[in-house]
Amino acid sequence: MLNMAKRIIKQILRDKRSLAMILIVPLLLLSLLFLLLGKSAYVPVVATESLPAPFVEALQNQKAIRVIQKEGSETAEAYLKSGKADAVLSIDADGMHILFKEMDSVKMSAVTDAVKSAAASINPQGQMNVEFVYGKQGESLFDSLGFLLLGILSFFMIFLLSGMSFVRERTSDTVERLMLTPVKTPSVVGGYALGFGVFAVIQSVLMILFAKFVLQMPFIGEWWTAMLIMLLLAVVAVMFGVLVSAVSKSEFQVMQFVPLVIIPQIFFSGLIPVETLPYHLNFISYLMPLYYGCTGLKNVLVYGYSMLQVWPQILILCGFAAALFVLNIFAVKKYRAA
Repeated sequence: MLNMAKRIIKQILRDKRSLAMILIVPLLLLSLLFLLLGKSAYVPVVATESLPAPFVEALQNQKAIRVIQKEGSETAEAYLKSGKADAVLSIDADGMHILFKEMDSVKMSAVTDAVKSAAASINPQGQMNVEFVYGKQGESLFDSLGFLLLGILSFFMIFLLSGMSFVRERTSDTVERLMLTPVKTPSVVGGYALGFGVFAVIQSVLMILFAKFVLQMPFIGEWWTAMLIMLLLAVVAVMFGVLVSAVSKSEFQVMQFVPLVIIPQIFFSGLIPVETLPYHLNFISYLMPLYYGCTGLKNVLVYGYSMLQVWPQILILCGFAAALFVLNIFAVKKYRAA
């Protein structure tokens, strides 16, 4: 038993990737969580609508929010959709109303605490009603985060499929034999991408239809536009999987890339609202394809955006796929040289 244990220890010590995954990667991920879940420096903007001057003054004394006067004749919903404020505050016979664009714990906590503090000096017994343009209080966590789950699960599963399959092709010498033929490297990469892409298409269609018709996930926008975004995200995942497998010697080494390739993207996918991330970490999100995929899905499924309104996310995903395709050509070409 001791001899077997010694053999395992020596084997892991020789494998630098396994050693890093056990000792270093958990510390890096823990540090990333510490930064992401730290106290946000974001200051929500609250637009006031027909409020008494003393109450507005009390609100302006709250350092946790920035108070502006709602201008124009547009509705509070349209005002929030345009991004001019994070919340609109008004008062009528039913009490105080705070309207948010959507459920966001960081913004809600800052705004409601500030309003309660300001109201305590004006009308301690007043009633406060919290409402949302998109979503509602009491909805399930699945309804709130369903669009994220669609993108994350699709990306993760396709990444594993393509990465594992390509490593298996290499270890069976299929790739090496193929590279000895006159077939050009771009055709090899494109063939593998197309092969895995067929399953990506099937998976995207199944996930969207299952979520809509079986799980009854609320879809505001066009489901086929969401399916296109998921398909592009899956293509990027295929390219990632092939690239990672090209530098991996076994399926186990492909799994070692999951904490480095998948988990950070999940953190920056919108699971934590990007604009409220502390330490100005929001710029990292713009380097992550999963962020653009999940943002596009949210715009379609939650906000009801059309194809023309999500073209930036679609274009960026196409750019990621093209860039990774080029990188894969260089990564696979080494097997021709060998």
